[in-house]
Formats: sequence, C-alpha cells, structure tokens
Amino acid sequence: MAARFHGNVEPIEPIAARAALPEPYGNLTAASQDQLVQVINELSVGESSGNRNKRRQSIRMITDLLAEYPGTTWQDRWRASGMDAEDRKAPVLPGMKEWTRPGGGSLHKGLTYLIALRVLQPSLAALRRHELPLMPEIFLRLQDDPGIQACLDGISASHYDGMHQGRARYDLAAALITQKIPLRDLTPQALMFYAHEWKRVCPVNYDKTRFGARVLWEVLCEIGHFSAATPTTLRRGMVGTTRDVAALARSYGLENKDVEAVLIDYLHVRVAEGLDYSSATGLARRLVNHFWRVVEQVNPGQADLHLSQATYEAWKARMRVKEDGTPRIEFDNLLLAIKAFYLDLTAWAAAEPERWGPWAAPCPVPRTDLRGYGKRVRRRQELMHDRIRELQPLLGVLVEHVDAELTRCQQLLGAASAAERGSAFEFRGTTYTRVWTRHDNNVLKTTNAPTVRVRAGDGKPVNLAHAEEEAFWSWAVVNTLRLTGVRIEELLELTHLSIRQYQRPNGEVIGLLVIAPSKTDRERVIPMSAELFHVIAQIIRRLTVGGRPIRLMRRWDYAEKLMSEPMPFLFQRRRNSSSGPLQEETVTRLLAAVCKRIGQHDPRFADLAFTAHDFRRLFATDLVNNGVPIHIGAALLGHLSLQTTSGYVAVFNEEVVRHYQHFLDNRRHLRPEGEYRSPTSTEWNEFEEHFDTRKVELGTCGRPYASGCRHEHACIRCPVLRVNPQMITRLEEIEVDLLARRARAEAEGWLGEIEGIELTLTLLRQKHSEALRLSSMPRTVDLGIPAPWPSGRQGR
Repeated sequence: MAARFHGNVEPIEPIAARAALPEPYGNLTAASQDQLVQVINELSVGESSGNRNKRRQSIRMITDLLAEYPGTTWQDRWRASGMDAEDRKAPVLPGMKEWTRPGGGSLHKGLTYLIALRVLQPSLAALRRHELPLMPEIFLRLQDDPGIQACLDGISASHYDGMHQGRARYDLAAALITQKIPLRDLTPQALMFYAHEWKRVCPVNYDKTRFGARVLWEVLCEIGHFSAATPTTLRRGMVGTTRDVAALARSYGLENKDVEAVLIDYLHVRVAEGLDYSSATGLARRLVNHFWRVVEQVNPGQADLHLSQATYEAWKARMRVKEDGTPRIEFDNLLLAIKAFYLDLTAWAAAEPERWGPWAAPCPVPRTDLRGYGKRVRRRQELMHDRIRELQPLLGVLVEHVDAELTRCQQLLGAASAAERGSAFEFRGTTYTRVWTRHDNNVLKTTNAPTVRVRAGDGKPVNLAHAEEEAFWSWAVVNTLRLTGVRIEELLELTHLSIRQYQRPNGEVIGLLVIAPSKTDRERVIPMSAELFHVIAQIIRRLTVGGRPIRLMRRWDYAEKLMSEPMPFLFQRRRNSSSGPLQEETVTRLLAAVCKRIGQHDPRFADLAFTAHDFRRLFATDLVNNGVPIHIGAALLGHLSLQTTSGYVAVFNEEVVRHYQHFLDNRRHLRPEGEYRSPTSTEWNEFEEHFDTRKVELGTCGRPYASGCRHEHACIRCPVLRVNPQMITRLEEIEVDLLARRARAEAEGWLGEIEGIELTLTLLRQKHSEALRLSSMPRTVDLGIPAPWPSGRQGR
C-alpha cells in the first residue's frame, strides 16, 4: 500500500480570513462622487469616449441612489439600503436585468465598478441576488495583484469546459470580495469557509448539498497557490485523510477513560503487528462501539473489564438484534473479536505484567455461545452458493442488455445530433423531438459544445450524452468484472500501465492485464481474451479522444483513507464539474440501475441486483466448470489459499476439492526438490506449442496445458471451445445437418439419437449466439496518437 498511497491530512476547518481590505486605488470608501468619477476616467484612458461616458453615468446613477440612505461611507449606505441582507426577499437594485440602456449607464454596471474599486463589499447572498454578469472579469482585471493572472491562466489551462471555468473565475472573485482579502490571504481554510457559505446562502434547487469553489480548489492546488500538503480536491479537504485509530476510538465518546485508553493501546499494538487500517477501523467499531459503549449503557459505572454474568447477558440481549429488530448477522464475529481481545490481554500480561496485568480479566464469552459457529458459516456459504446458482443463467441476459443498451444510446445520439434543433425525427419506430431551449443556448455559449437532448412524446427531456456515458460505463464495468473476476477495488485501480504484452517466438502477441496488489498484497497477471482486450481498448479510446493522453488523477481509497499518486486510471470520467476515478458506490449504483431496467420486462430480475463480488464468484465457478484446475483458478483470482477459491465455486463438488488439495500437497511433498527447477528450452517450446495444438476448425480450445481433450473432440458440446466469429457460416451448416439428422431419427423412431441431437443443437445455438455477439464488435479500435501534455501541466 505504501507504494500506491500516501499522506495523512486532518480535515480542513472552514475559517474566514482576517479582513485586510486591499486599496488598489487608495481608500475610496468615503470618497465623493466626483472623486470616484475621476478614478474611472483614469482607468478608461485609451478607450472610446462612448465607453467612458457609460461608466461615468453608471457611477453617478449608483451613488445618487445610495446617497439617499444614511451613513458616513458608501458601505454604510449600502447596508442601510437593505440590499445587503441575506434574506431572499431583500430588495435589489431597480432594473435588475438592465446591464446596458439606450441612455448609456446602468445601476448594475455602477455597482460592479464600486465593487471592483473595493468601495463596496457586498455579502455573498447580495452578490448572487444581483446577478452581475461581468463582475468577475472587471473585478479581477482591476485588482493590482500579479498572482491573479496566474490563477486565471491556471483556470483557462484546466481540462474543464467553459461553463465550469467561468464558475471558477466567479468563485475566485466572490471569495476575495466577500472576505475582503487579497489573493495572498486566500488560504485553504478561507476557501473552505467560502465553500460552506455558498452552500448555506446559495442552495441549488435540485441539490441542497452543493458546495462552491470545487473547480477553483483544484486549480489553486495545481498552480501551487496551496501547499503540496493540501488535499487536491475540496471533498478530500472536507473529510481529511487522517488514519489515527485513537481519534476514531475517542469519537464514540466512552465514559470510562481508563478503559478507552487500554482499548486504544490494544488497537495500536494490533496495527503495529501488521493489521491494515481498514481492518483496524472494523475492530475499533466492534470493541469500542458495539462492545464497551453498550456495556456502559446496560451497566453505568462499569469500572473495569471484569463483567458480571448479568451484565454480559444484558449486553448480549441488546446486541443480538439491530435497532430495527432484525438479527445481527455479524454477531459471531463480534463475539470472536471480544474473545480475542480478552485472550490477547491475558497472554500479553505474562510478557508485560506492568502494562497489561491490571487489565487481564476472565473472558465473558462462554464457549457455548460460539457452539455451532462452523455450521452457521456453512449455512451462509450455502446461501451464497444458491445465489450464484440463481445468477449464473441470468449473466447472459445482463451482458446482452448492456451491449444492446450501449448500441441503442450511441445510435440514438448520432441520429439526434444530425437532426435540426427543435425538429422531430424517427428512431427505431419511435418519434423523438430534439429539445432546444434558452438553457441550451447558454450552455453552447459557455462550453462551445451543443447539448443533445430529446423528448419522446410527452416525456421528460433526456440528455443523450449523459445517457450514452452511463450506458458505456455500465457496459465496461459489467464486461471487465465478468471477464477478469477482479475485486471492485482492483477494477477501479486499473491504469493504462496495467496493460502488458508477451510476444511468442511465432510472432503471436498475448495481451496481459497486471492486477495491482490489494487484499492479499500480491500482484498477479491475467491473460486477456480477445473480448477483454476489446473492452479495454474501447475504454482507452474514449479516454484518449482527440489524441489527448489519459489524464493523471489521484484516487481516494475510502477503506485505507489514503490518496494515490497521480496515475492514468482507466475507470475515470467527468460528470458536470467533478472529474475523477469512479468510486465503489458509483459501480454499485450502475449495476443496480441496469438490473432495475431489465426487471421492467424480465420478472427474473425483480428485486434482484448483481454486485461486483457476484461476478468474481461467477468467474471462479466458470473457470472450474470449464476444466481449469482449481489451483490455477486460485492464482488468477489472487487467493493465497485453495480453500478460499473452493468457497467461491458454487457448483463444484466440495469433496473433489478436498481430495484434489490433498493430492497436490502429497505430490509436492513426495517430489524431490531437484524437480523444482527452471524449465529447459525443450520444455518451454513444448509449452508454447500447446497453444498451437489447441486451434481447431471452429476456433480455439481453451483446455489447460498438458491436458487432453475431455470430450473426444466433440467440439460443439465442449464448454471450453471459443468459436471464431468467422466460422458462423460453418455453425449454420452444422445446424442444418443436425436438423436433417433429427428428422431422419424421428422418422425411424430412434429416441436415443433424438435426445443426443437435441443436446447438441442446444449447445450449438448457444455458441452461435455468442459468436454473433462477438462478431458485432469492431475488429479494430483506433486509439489515435496521444499528444503530450503542454509543458508545465501536471495531472490532478
């Protein structure tokens, strides 16, 4: 883990910067109207007389209006007007939409220049309520601060579209205005304060949890305005990256501080022994929150770890069920953690009596409470096997759906893009209307990319670019998980660097996928099938569109609370103003949404959703059913123990696994050590020739090395046959021949022959369907030529 993730950072507190009002043109807060007009004249030297007249008129209009209110400074008069209040119903300047008038100046233009000259310092609510369109541009241009130009250059060079770059410029200006500070005082704490203020006073109608300054935060990190220790995203800055188990334990608020101290000491020892942070947080939750905090509730004043039988029974009655009345599934694991805690203290007390001796106590968990634990584990395993048996026949339906949905979305997007704005067009028998409103015009101005939204009948408009992106990543996730069997965190940590190749002496290139170590901390390599290679190539194609390189991004590990180095992650995308690698909850949501859509027309998917780990178990089951030795499957899955792999295999005979494991252990024990050597050239050539001997008429045989054909070369019935899509015609010829044979058998009354032909026809049609699906994929994927990043650019 240390090689991939780094850094421990406390959450950044939102603290307003100390007001240090800059005066780029002197102190103008109490200046007269003529003095303000003179400053505007000096700033307008070299411009047309028309523009200078409009600015002078605007200054006179706003100052005449504010002069009607009491106060010694313009800021006092602004507050007295009531227009600075946070109330949404507070008054605003008359002529709110009049930025320019036939007569020249306007109140809103005058207000913008008073703000830019630091004469007025409106609140964030007032700033948003008055909708000053040119405020960021004018304010930032008139500040005598060379650092502002570097910020603007960083915003323009960012990968965000024009709309979000404009939002970043607005946030920069608004943060400096509302906190009355120069750029040098815009610290992470100050920008965090602004982000929280934005959420408080400017809620978005459809999202009450939206924070401001997300893009600006990333830009200030990239250009070096914030220190290197600052989290690179606003979200990371909010949650921090602390990995202190002591802070986690204290967060549960135990009354007995002595017991709290020994629990923290115990957790520190376990972490020092090699317990990873994710497991340590689970252990802290069990011992501190579920055990001792509840003990204090059922027996207030409990002084030490010596629990009476009554206290333990009261605790057990409370914890056997959750608050909603459902049984606690992990209750056995909770008891085991408590028992291990007491036994560890007793053992450690013998070695360090002065440290652990006072806390050694009899374990309150009796042996009878764990009786039947093994049986309960087996029952849970059986339930999981039943689930995999239920999902296995549905996997093909899921794959067909994501393939069809992606094709439909891409074709519909193409048809809608070619249609005129506001016009109707027909696609697959349905009439759609391409929606175009003022909102779409505004997006086009800011992003220079037209939106493609359609409506079918009286339905709601659908953004087809978003729908196509959702369909693509659903397709990529489903296919990568089912073809690799990787864990969800391993999927999300795949990078462009994970792709390797091996070239055989005959020139054949075999694609390899390197899986970074995760749960077992062991790196492994998975050979890529043609289908998996196609999926990975499509992902790379999408990320490198236009010749750009894959963006370097940092990924936050929620379990370990660590940030990765910038890496070219494959599963990354940009949605709205957020750009980054996919997170585990996103994958879970995508899979659930796909299953829900299938469930609308397939009752088998009602109340059923695939999880990422289901694909891992299905992959393991498929490997073993197709003849791959289980120890090879364990290597592909990254399991240290063969027993772990056997638990994943839902339809494999457990007795066979046990005997095979015993056979392997025996064979390795009996073989001389000299036989464990590097292969000779002859042996290696023999191994490579194995791949050539697997080529058959219809495609490629997937049987393992050094194994013969188990189906006596009846390839149609063989589950490990990989049909070449070019042989679809041959499959159709075989089907015609089989149908003729079945007709003859029916005429002759050969019932046994009919049964065999029916089985062969069923398997042939399955292979024909799979070959058709593979043939629909593009044979080549144009990845383009990546262009290097501009000099000075760094990944996020």
